[in-house]
Amino acid sequence: MQVTSMLSAGYLEPMQNISRVQKAENVKEVDQANQQREQEILAEEQAIKAKLGSNAQVHTVYHYSVGSDGRRYIVGASVTMKGSEEDLNRVSGGIAQEDLQSQKQEAQDALKKDAQRTEDSQNIIKAEAEKREAKLKEDKAEDKKDDQERELENIQREVVAHEAAHQAAAGEFGGGVSYSYTEVDGKAYITGGEVPIKLKEGRTPEETLRNMQQVQRAANAPADPSGQDRAVAAKAAAIASKARQQIIQEKAQETHETEIAKGTPIITPVSREDEQYASDKDGVQSLLASVKELEIQNLMPAA
Repeated sequence: MQVTSMLSAGYLEPMQNISRVQKAENVKEVDQANQQREQEILAEEQAIKAKLGSNAQVHTVYHYSVGSDGRRYIVGASVTMKGSEEDLNRVSGGIAQEDLQSQKQEAQDALKKDAQRTEDSQNIIKAEAEKREAKLKEDKAEDKKDDQERELENIQREVVAHEAAHQAAAGEFGGGVSYSYTEVDGKAYITGGEVPIKLKEGRTPEETLRNMQQVQRAANAPADPSGQDRAVAAKAAAIASKARQQIIQEKAQETHETEIAKGTPIITPVSREDEQYASDKDGVQSLLASVKELEIQNLMPAA
C-alpha cells in the first residue's frame, strides 16, 4: 500500500494543504519566516519516518522558493510512503494515491491566487506611487506659477514707481505715461512704461539752461535710471553746456560795451611846432598846458 503526505509550514501534522506564502513588507522578517518554515517541514518529515518504522519505504520531494536574499528555501514536501497497512496507519492524515492529483491541483490553485494577490498589491503600490508623483509635479507647477506671479507683480510696482518719478520731476516738459503689458493666465501685468520728455529750448540762453536742468532732473529722477533715461539726461546736459557758453559770451560782450560807453579820453600829442612855440613864450603857455593836462586827467576814469 502507498500513501503520500504533503508537508508545509503552519501544520504540525502531515498530509495538509500547502499553506499560502505570506508576503511581508519587511525583507528580514520574510527570510526569517522562510527559515522557520523550512525547519518545520524537515521536522515533520523526520517525525513521519520515525512513526513508520524501518520496514516502510519513504520517498520525499521537496518544493522550493527563492527568498529575497537569493537563497532557496524549502516551502513544502511530498512524502510518498510504501509499507503495510499497519505501518501506514500509524501516520495520521495519509491520503491514497488516487487523491494525489486533486491535492496537487489545489496547491497549484493556491499558488496562483498568491501570485495574483502579489501582482494586485504591486499594481496598487505602483498606482499610489504614480499618484504621489503626479501630485508632486502639480505642487511644483503651482509653486512655479506663484513665483512667476509674484515676480510680475514686483516688476509692475517698479515700473509704475519709475514712470511716476519721471512724470513728477518733468513738470510741463513731461507728457502722459504709457504702459506695456504682459498677460499670464488671463491677467495683465505692467512690464514696461514710458513718459515723453520735451527738450524745449527757451527764448534766451538763461531760459534754455533752466529748461535743460529740469529735464536732467526728470531723466534722473528714478532710483534706477534706464539707458534711455541716461541718454536723455546726456542730451539735455549738452544743450545746457551750450547755453552756458552763450551766457558767458553775452556777459563778456556786455562788459566790453559798458566800458566803451563810460568813455576813455583820447590825448592828442603836441606837435614839435607847438612845443617850439610854447618854449618861446614867457611861461604863460606852459601854465596853460599844465592846466589842460590836469583837466584831462580829471576826465579819465579811476583805475
